[in-house]
Amino acid sequence: MTQKVAIVSDSTLDLPDEMIERLKISVAPVHVLAGGKDYRDRIDISIEEANRMMVEGSVRLTTAAASAADFLLALEQAQEIAPSIIVLSVSPTLSATYNSARTAIELLEGDSDVTLFETHTVTASQGLVVRHLAEMAHDGAGKDEICSAAPRLIDRVRMVVTTQTAAFTKQGGRYTSEAEAADVEAGNPVLRVWEKGWRELSRANSRAESLERLLDVMRSDLEEMGFRPGDSLRVAVDHVVCPEDAATLERRLKEIYALDEVDIWQMAPTAAAHLGPGTIGIAYLAEG
Repeated sequence: MTQKVAIVSDSTLDLPDEMIERLKISVAPVHVLAGGKDYRDRIDISIEEANRMMVEGSVRLTTAAASAADFLLALEQAQEIAPSIIVLSVSPTLSATYNSARTAIELLEGDSDVTLFETHTVTASQGLVVRHLAEMAHDGAGKDEICSAAPRLIDRVRMVVTTQTAAFTKQGGRYTSEAEAADVEAGNPVLRVWEKGWRELSRANSRAESLERLLDVMRSDLEEMGFRPGDSLRVAVDHVVCPEDAATLERRLKEIYALDEVDIWQMAPTAAAHLGPGTIGIAYLAEG
């Protein structure tokens, strides 16, 4: 089946490489800066390599936006897949990546029909939206159908994470807090992922407690969205080198929501660098 629409995203989406390849998603790489070197995410450095450097503490990872040239190459790859292109990017309040996408669209030659959406989120929550739309495109959906679905899905995706320390998030400049213990370094922060970065909701006394807090926030979010048993629910557990905790959350999520499948993904360095080793989160898309 020939696709009518091609999907483009930046590399903050956290989908596994094999899924990106299978769904023909064109990806503009965000840049990972480490030890004086500039790596293109997923091209010059893998998630595993970047996380290993971070866990070992050999270098401090920072990030830079995908460039217009990076997006232009992804758009040109998408032109070979379909005549219409839909681009999904992190919001301009979070990264200059979105503005790079806009510039690349203006520079793109040819008669492709390109539509750009900001996802108002990042990491696995962005990945869930991109995957859903890419599956629609892969199955033959047209531009109007996908463009109609995109805002609805963006409005119904959420993500919450916990980290071992607030130090990484505070240094990254994308941290805000609703927690009374925001200035206290002890404990495990529980943070909402949103269009301006990481917003601390509370501070747990232990890792086990922080994992339960993730489930509590998810439960509250789903109630607020009017989720009912039997509604479609997609869930991904995203982590930075803590597979045992990921397995624990997978088991609990299957028990609570009677899910047949929970994806377990590794958090890409573009977010992991701002959250730190041991970060783990749940992204959930309630389609209604």
